[in-house]
Amino acid sequence: MKVFCGRANPTTGSVEWLEEDEHYDYHQEIARSSYADMLHDKDRNMKYYQGIRAAVSRVKDKGQKALVLDIGTGTGLLSMMAVTAGADFCYAIEVPLLLQILPQAQGQSHQRPHLGI
Repeated sequence: MKVFCGRANPTTGSVEWLEEDEHYDYHQEIARSSYADMLHDKDRNMKYYQGIRAAVSRVKDKGQKALVLDIGTGTGLLSMMAVTAGADFCYAIEVPLLLQILPQAQGQSHQRPHLGI
């Protein structure tokens, strides 16, 4: 089975779609992408987590369920932050390419029942 893989052209900035086979290593694709910079930006991620935690707390303080919709989830980091912050459920929405990776990362999380893919 072949899949399409979107890559940003560093010269033009446009996204080019390439066809890859089922043995393509998506983990390396993410490691080489801009996701790696964002994933390792501790200050940025802490600020996102604090904001998500505050938003989830406000909803829960009203006695309501905290449901989160993460459109363009990418690596799923913010979705997992939402669940860690106490969200009752998080819908992580992304293109099929990255959805093949997210379940593997999700499987390593003890929050699995609260994250929908």
